Amino acid sequence: PRTVQGKTAESPLEQVRHTVDEVLNILNDKQLSQAERQEEKQQQIMAVIRDRFDFREMSKLTLARHWRQLNQEEQNRFADLFADLLRNTYIGRVESYYDEEVRVIFNNQDIRDNKAVVSSVVISDNKEIPIDYRLKIQNGKWLVYDVVIEGVSLVRNYRSQFSRILEREKFAGLLERMKEKINSGGKS
Repeated sequence: PRTVQGKTAESPLEQVRHTVDEVLNILNDKQLSQAERQEEKQQQIMAVIRDRFDFREMSKLTLARHWRQLNQEEQNRFADLFADLLRNTYIGRVESYYDEEVRVIFNNQDIRDNKAVVSSVVISDNKEIPIDYRLKIQNGKWLVYDVVIEGVSLVRNYRSQFSRILEREKFAGLLERMKEKINSGGKS
């Protein structure tokens, strides 16, 4: 393993694999499958994801030029709401695999300077879903700043949606739409 800032760091692939394994362990925990423990399960999954994902960087990339127009408080508010929106949307998606036998195969990693792409395939019910994680190293830790599922970038997808809303409804309108989506559990 290579040394980053004086300590040995796991490769981006190893770090993503570790995170995915933790999420799968939480999903497969029979104790947490009980209806009254659903919120606890979601909180545990989110804690694992928050440790690996850089929601602030994702927010910045998602808003692109609009990010610079926001003050610090607005940026923080957006990043928090965006993390909640992703949690609802993607924990729901991850939980949909609960009853299925899920395997994740990590194919490779491509490291260039301080960025990396880790390629994987999620296999469930004879479906194969390619997922690439785009990461950036910060303080010796590889953090995800974008996820590409079946060729579709999460950041690019939200950027186009949010850009249209910002053109019509400004920042306050975007926040309101995000809150509505979060409160509805991420369903459209």
